[in-house]
Amino acid sequence: MIRAFKEKQFAKRVSRRLLKSLSVISGKKPEMTGKALYREALLHSRQVDSSNVDLVLEQAENSIDLWTTSTVEGLKFRHVVHFVVMEKYRADGHAGSVVSFREVVYSLIPADL
Repeated sequence: MIRAFKEKQFAKRVSRRLLKSLSVISGKKPEMTGKALYREALLHSRQVDSSNVDLVLEQAENSIDLWTTSTVEGLKFRHVVHFVVMEKYRADGHAGSVVSFREVVYSLIPADL
């Protein structure tokens, strides 16, 4: 029970930071969209090391498929956030989770992002 609570809080914290960064970058550069926007949001949030940001975006894009997204749409911000949450959680030394990070992230990040 406590583990599930901590995992949800972790996913919410990372998701909110990334969403806030996306909002800041979108406000400064409203013409920016897609992967370029996601890249700048990741850099602004400092949730991803600047030397790895392009690799993270590539891995996030490669990780989406019909099974995980239930659609054939391209890379969306919510996919990137979901990927980052999972990677950060693993990097913290956790082997698995008891909650669905996808559900937590998707409840916070709108489908059109």
